[in-house]
Amino acid sequence: MNERGEVVPEAGDPSLSEDDVRLYWEIRRGDDDLSADDPRLENLRSLGVVFTEPLTGKPGARPPHRVERELIRRELDGVERRLRRIRRIPSVLGALDQVASGGRCDTDAVEIVKAPAVVDHLLHNAIEASSVIWSSQTRPRHAERLAVSAVRDVAILKAGGVRYRSLYPASARGRAPEADYARMTAETGAAESRTSSRRFPRMIITDTLGMISDRRRGEGGSEPAIVVRDPALLAWLREEYELHWEASDPWFPAPEGSPSNRELVERDILRMLSGGSTREAITRTLDISPRTYTTYMAALRERFRVRTNEQLMYELGRRRDTAADG
Repeated sequence: MNERGEVVPEAGDPSLSEDDVRLYWEIRRGDDDLSADDPRLENLRSLGVVFTEPLTGKPGARPPHRVERELIRRELDGVERRLRRIRRIPSVLGALDQVASGGRCDTDAVEIVKAPAVVDHLLHNAIEASSVIWSSQTRPRHAERLAVSAVRDVAILKAGGVRYRSLYPASARGRAPEADYARMTAETGAAESRTSSRRFPRMIITDTLGMISDRRRGEGGSEPAIVVRDPALLAWLREEYELHWEASDPWFPAPEGSPSNRELVERDILRMLSGGSTREAITRTLDISPRTYTTYMAALRERFRVRTNEQLMYELGRRRDTAADG
């Protein structure tokens, strides 16, 4: 027993779940408002890891040496797993760049598949076994194929058991086939579509497989597909997708007063200019031509009644400061 009369295991590694580890560190940091009689603490309490503070009545943690060492080891193992995943990311990005440029893939982190029939087979099997499908499109989708897909996907969504998240470029809002597909799938209540003026890769991610294709081409064709199956890399792909998703705008149902396509692009141009991005970086990220960029900048200067980009940035900052003070 310890000084509080609680039993302390003398030897052996404790049988701790991931939830036990998380709760332990929350108590140690004082991050969580847990009560001493919380049933989730039962295992930690039985090991003598958790006790009740006599003055506050809150749970406290004063673990035996072996328990402390085990928990630290687990946390370090988790850090090492994340580091291994981070170290593999450059090889995947390098593979994508090589394939997009027509080169060879010299890494085993991903698989390159070129036959459309094989791509379709892999996708079909992965979608059948998944609960969520994340997808993004970078170019206009073929109208006839999209009409067939709409009928099939609406039936799948109405049957239940799967949810869709679809990300499109802002320009898709003005294309009837894609707008109809987004509306029809959204009406099932199991799908959500968003649009963004930022540039992102064309990909489909399932629970077990991620597939990325050459973003310079449209739907179909013979572009190679980069297939990712490694769980850590899949997790990274989902994180990348979520970053784009959170920065995008809902399509259906559209929020009241939602911005137009032009407003979306203008907003992103101003955001990137404020962050110090160059003209080349903006056109590449937003996937617009230099001529389109020039047109937008002329309209923005006229709206803000300035003559140069420097004056535009000054005026934008002044208005933000005024709004913040108000």
